[in-house]
Order: sequence, then C-alpha cells, then structure tokens
Amino acid sequence: MQIQSPAKLNWTLEILGRRADGFHELRSWFVAVGLLDTLSVEPQQQTSTLTLDGPMSVGIPSDRRNLILKADALWRASGGEAPFCAWHLDKQIPAAGGLGGGSGNAAAALLLLQKMSTTQPKLSLEVLALTLGSDVPFFLQQQSACLQGGQGEQVLASAEAPDRNIVLAIPFIPVPTAAVFRNLDAPEFDSSAKIKSQVDLSFPEQPGVNDLLSAACIAAPKLALFHSEISKFARFHLSGSGGTFFCVAEDPQSASDIAAEVEHLCQHVCVVPLLRGPVIANIKPEE
Repeated sequence: MQIQSPAKLNWTLEILGRRADGFHELRSWFVAVGLLDTLSVEPQQQTSTLTLDGPMSVGIPSDRRNLILKADALWRASGGEAPFCAWHLDKQIPAAGGLGGGSGNAAAALLLLQKMSTTQPKLSLEVLALTLGSDVPFFLQQQSACLQGGQGEQVLASAEAPDRNIVLAIPFIPVPTAAVFRNLDAPEFDSSAKIKSQVDLSFPEQPGVNDLLSAACIAAPKLALFHSEISKFARFHLSGSGGTFFCVAEDPQSASDIAAEVEHLCQHVCVVPLLRGPVIANIKPEE
C-alpha cells in the first residue's frame, strides 16, 4: 500500500504572545500544496524498517530518529497491532524548510498502520498525531486549508482552498527554529482572550503577514539577502520559520515565468497548486 503526503504552507502566521509555559501562541492558516512525498509499506517479520530515495532524501535519517518510525513505535505502544512494516519513502519535500514534510510523513504512517491493523490503538489518531508534533494533526484534516491555533495543533476553522498557482523558492539555508523564536519580541500571551471570536474565520484570498520573517532573517542573515533578491521579481512570503518562500501567480504561465526568473537564485524552485479536499488523500494499492 502507498499514500502521498503533501507539503504545507503557512498562508498567514500571527504570533499572539509568549505563554507561561515558554511556548508561543500562534494563529496560522495552514494549506496543503501539491509537492508530494510517497510513503509505501509492505508487511515483514521481526521489526519495522525504513528505506528512502528521491531527490530530497540526502541527509534524512532512516533510523528511529525519523518520524515515520516514531509513529510506528508510538502506534504500537498505544495498543495497535499490525504486522511489522517495511517502510519506503520517496522524498520530494525538502527537510527543515517550513513545509512540514516530516509531519506529513508521520500522519501518513499512522493512516497506513490503521489500514493494516488487526487491533486498533487505544488512543485516537488525533491524540497520537499531537504526541508526534504540533503540525502532525493538520495532515489528518478533511479540508486542505485550516486555521490553526495553540502551537499549531488546534483547529479553529477549515475551508476549501481556492485554485491558486504557487511558486516555491527554496534556498536550502539553515534556519535554527529555536533562534528564530528567541529573536521574537512577543508580548505575554493573555490566555483568557477569546481568540476564535477575534478573527475572520474565512480563508484569506491572498497570503498574509508572517510574524516570524524578521526574526528568521536575524537568525539566518543569508535568508534576508535571499528574500531581498527574489522579491525583485514577485511578492514572496515566508512559510513557517523558513527557509522556503512562496508567491501566488495569476495563472500557470505567470507562475512558470516567475520560477524561471528566480531559478538562478534558488537551490530548488517549483510550481505547485493548492490542494483541495482531504489533506492526505486515499490509500492506494502499491503499483
């Protein structure tokens, strides 16, 4: 069996304040895009293993550090029973780029394990997903655009994404997430605030501000230079804490033109659509 897990973009990203637990409260529209990893699985004996290939697989661990094997172990530890798995990942989504590729892989593994199960786990997939990371529950949603709160794990609203042509500009510049959040000058978060009532719950037609942009550029000065250069060609927005930028084009030809103009500045550039329907689509027999 196999399943495809998409990349996600932060269409908007607001930091509402620093919480008492040291984490930051955010509000962000997540949206899935058509840059896809493919996770395949076959039953095997003794233990679960992972192999990888694809252009973005270099440097990705295939041991227990990988979220796929973490998801496998967690699902079994919570009471799920299924044959051990020979996992294989065709990696197309760059790691550590603000695209949520690893989180999507973890969600895909949970869905495949449920399909293979002889006994369901005691905990729900949503609880298991949240245990693996705050972005993982998004990939279990039935609509491809969701307004997320908390650390990214709370679904405040969902919507059908519009038809849009997206250019992804990826510099492969390391951006240390912890340093980004240390650079934020965020106020103390008022936990009594009624966040949901203070915001328009409809999906915005155009991307909004990412409150992490300035802090990310301080943490990684090369990112600021990259943003300055690509912004000469179109209005680019940062996804997550970086370092992938994206822009919205009027039509497929405009998207291709922008991609060609910025290609010399990027390590990787591609044109993708916003996805519609469930974030992760149906499981398919392996071809």
